[in-house]
Amino acid sequence: MAALPPIGGSPPVAPTTAVSPNKKSEGASDNPFEKLLTETVQDQKSSEAAVADLVAGKNDNVQQVVMQVVKSEMSFQLFMEVRNQLIESYNELMRMQF
Repeated sequence: MAALPPIGGSPPVAPTTAVSPNKKSEGASDNPFEKLLTETVQDQKSSEAAVADLVAGKNDNVQQVVMQVVKSEMSFQLFMEVRNQLIESYNELMRMQF
């Protein structure tokens, strides 16, 4: 919000090095759903990479690969439950009469 100039004074001058408030640092988000989606995608990619390394012979620790796959599955299930709850809440709001 811009500051009002003092009565009888000149308008304030905006600094030339100001950063736009709409710009965010890369990867930063205030949206929790977006954060959850990003984490889910990262878990999926890590899981795929772990399985690919196991198949290629780069990694022989099967337990670690299974744990990564299970983590990925749980992350996806959590994401889907949050999505379902959001959709259910939206539908409930649409059914309300004002």
